[in-house]
Amino acid sequence: MDEKEYQEYQRKKEYLAGYRKACKKIESLKEQLESLLEIEQSVRSQQLSDMPKGSNRHQDLSDLMVKLEDLQAQIADAIMDSCKIKFEIEEALWKLEDPEEARVLRFRYIYFMDWGELSGIMGYSPRQAQRICKDAIKKIKMSHNVALQCDNI
Repeated sequence: MDEKEYQEYQRKKEYLAGYRKACKKIESLKEQLESLLEIEQSVRSQQLSDMPKGSNRHQDLSDLMVKLEDLQAQIADAIMDSCKIKFEIEEALWKLEDPEEARVLRFRYIYFMDWGELSGIMGYSPRQAQRICKDAIKKIKMSHNVALQCDNI
């Protein structure tokens, strides 16, 4: 593989790995949301007291609500981004001539299987599965938009 082919291979591989990154981003945002929801519940329970308080708890809760809404919007955007990436990957997989190559890439980059799991399901050795994956990545065709996005990952 010459330098140009190697760079193209790396770009394709990086783009395929982008779906996992997008899913991890969603996971992280959801963890942040859960944490903020716990804080919100704590603040709300403190406000239920009948005792008068001379603080700005209402402002604290309002600020928290704004943060919650912002985080929920970020999660929605991240989900849309991950769906777009997944669809683009699936579209490229449908175009592969060899269904076994498509399955290997799907198991690896959509279902996030390690080589042991993947090879067990497909009946290959881990080394065979890696070779099929490498060959499939070389053959996969990326749309022009996907190629441009690879530069931004």
